[in-house]
Amino acid sequence: MPGRSIMFIAGDPSGDEHTGAVIRRLRNEMPGTDLWGIGGSAMEREGFRPVMPFAPFNCMGFLEVARHLRFFLKAKRRLIAMMRETAPDALVCVDYSGFNIPMMKTAAKLGIPVIWYIAPMVWAWKRKKAAVLGAYASHIAVIFPFEVSYFTPFRAPVSFVGNPTVEELESRGVFSVSPRKHPGNGSFRLAIVPGSRRQEVEHLPAMIEAFALLRNRFPQVSAVVSRYHTIPEELYRRCIGDAPVEIFDGPLADLLGRSDCAVVTSGTATLETALLGIPHVITYRTSAFTYAIAKRLVKIPYIGLPNIIAGEEIVPECIQDAATPAGLANRLGRFIESPEWYNATVDRLVALRESLGAKKPSIEVCRILNDCLSGRSGGYAPKLME
Repeated sequence: MPGRSIMFIAGDPSGDEHTGAVIRRLRNEMPGTDLWGIGGSAMEREGFRPVMPFAPFNCMGFLEVARHLRFFLKAKRRLIAMMRETAPDALVCVDYSGFNIPMMKTAAKLGIPVIWYIAPMVWAWKRKKAAVLGAYASHIAVIFPFEVSYFTPFRAPVSFVGNPTVEELESRGVFSVSPRKHPGNGSFRLAIVPGSRRQEVEHLPAMIEAFALLRNRFPQVSAVVSRYHTIPEELYRRCIGDAPVEIFDGPLADLLGRSDCAVVTSGTATLETALLGIPHVITYRTSAFTYAIAKRLVKIPYIGLPNIIAGEEIVPECIQDAATPAGLANRLGRFIESPEWYNATVDRLVALRESLGAKKPSIEVCRILNDCLSGRSGGYAPKLME
């Protein structure tokens, strides 16, 4: 389809990484199409054309976003102006609902089809957004099977397109490896995964202190910290101090593949860790202001994706005031001292992976886009709400 133009808005690292495979497949299926908008290095590597720097969009939490409100308002005005001027053939909104919903509404009013890939967490606390997406989107592509029912009452078609983390890991052949077992009396390797945002990495010292406590009880434990590529190594080294901990710069899956357990900041990385069958502890801390608001809004008992998908706590969580070094060390210690608990957790994580199926989002999202652009049944023209 020469001369086509598709605009993407993926404002956070996980959205960027999950959309890279979609961009790659579109390059093959729609050669000559201009794929542009907001995205990071994963999308750029596949031929995406960014129109603004990606890093400033990577901001999380009510207070944190409020501090950067001027930037977001300016970015929204600029992108809406570009949308009006260039009239892309479609807009793909990738998660990032606070920013993307106004963009979706503008696109719909301009008659531009909107594919929403990776829906907001309406099952947790954003339930009103299901009706908004259902009114304005041309198609909603969800990445967890249980999400479909939240959108079916509304007009926009909704599809489970598979999970992008599953697709990425399958492409690397990691699922062909036999499920791991407790390493016994040998050395125990801990992966420390502090997150992809600077404000999350600033909580790394608590993880390092937890490792120190763990090492006092189990001298055979070693640890490696996963560094997100856009965050300066200096910040990690400042947080680690003189602790005997390595920094790993490669793909997270490579680090996890040689680890026995992990402590992971809540987010997409917890799902990747779970899919690789690595027993882990989920942790998260944010500002007291953001946490107080979120606690009033969130309607589910868990914060970690593995537990949310399973509907039960299959890996322990240490959130906010519970995210202390002692709390983290105690929960990690159980994996080390109890082979039965360790192996049972692995079994539950393998079952979780199987529940997500084998669909590939890159194939499914491209099919939906093709249907929308050719006027087939992949989408519909929304009836606009005032």
